[in-house]
Amino acid sequence: MTTVDVSKLSYAQLLELSRELEHKITEKRDEELKVLVDGIAKKLEAAGFSVDEALVALQPYATGAKRKTNQAGATAPVLYRDPSNPGNTWSGRGRAARWLSDYEAAGRKREEFKV
Repeated sequence: MTTVDVSKLSYAQLLELSRELEHKITEKRDEELKVLVDGIAKKLEAAGFSVDEALVALQPYATGAKRKTNQAGATAPVLYRDPSNPGNTWSGRGRAARWLSDYEAAGRKREEFKV
């Protein structure tokens, strides 16, 4: 495994590394999920069940998870963050946050603050 001394990286380099890691994590997650699903499908078939039957049997579990994610007022993910005050964030929904509008009025680009 390759190790990187992150203490010597700049803020911009750390953000880029973070983006690359998120991308790799997503790729690996998708790969591992596919392997698991393929294995489950083979086990279902060997036991004489169809995937559709399994999906119906899994409905009670999926309904609980679905109910949590579809609740009104759910928090949207942060898309923009103020570098001078990380507590200032904006999800990209609705009217732009005041801190972001102030930066844009000063001539800075919105993309600079993208997480």
